[in-house]
Amino acid sequence: MTSKLLLAAAIAAGLTTLSACGKRDNPDVPATDAATAADTTPAAAAPADGMAGTAPGAAPAAGDAARGDMPGTPADAAMAAERSALGVLNAINSHEIAAGRQALDKGVSGDVAGFAQMMIDQHGENRDQTAAFDPDENSAEAQAQKAKGEQELATLGQKSGDAYARAYVDAMVKGHTEALAALDDRLIPAATRPEVKAHLATTREHVAQHLERAKALQGR
Repeated sequence: MTSKLLLAAAIAAGLTTLSACGKRDNPDVPATDAATAADTTPAAAAPADGMAGTAPGAAPAAGDAARGDMPGTPADAAMAAERSALGVLNAINSHEIAAGRQALDKGVSGDVAGFAQMMIDQHGENRDQTAAFDPDENSAEAQAQKAKGEQELATLGQKSGDAYARAYVDAMVKGHTEALAALDDRLIPAATRPEVKAHLATTREHVAQHLERAKALQGR
């Protein structure tokens, strides 16, 4: 009987030892120690080269915003204003050319016909010269000037004979008076390039001469 008890105790002890070894060797048994939990916590990612300390969506460096080629600089605005002014000038030129052609088509004669031809020639030359400075003929100011000229020409075209000749001369006095005011108040002050300033100064001289000629015709 004693031998059987000793044998049973030995078998039980052996089974306990085998169970403990199996737990150590089995990789499927989950670890529960705090040390194991620390091993499974991912380490913080190191910042990429050149991006350390930069938060997502951070504003660009001040140097980037100050680059000289960024749009919207005062120089850009000044150039846009100059090109718009030149666009206005060419709208005036185109109107004077169209009015001169209309006058000849209406059969004006004598000095009035000579004046109309001068408008076609000299304003045509000025329009070509102005075009070399890259005018913005699509600017709001240029388009407004163009529409104004077209309306005046349509109204003038409703007349004929001597009434038309008188109305044409009156329109030339009015138009060149307004052109001088535009040059003095808007176009010349908008010029930034020296060559544009010189061109507008010469243009003003010619417009003043045209006005004096138109006034002389008006007084007859």
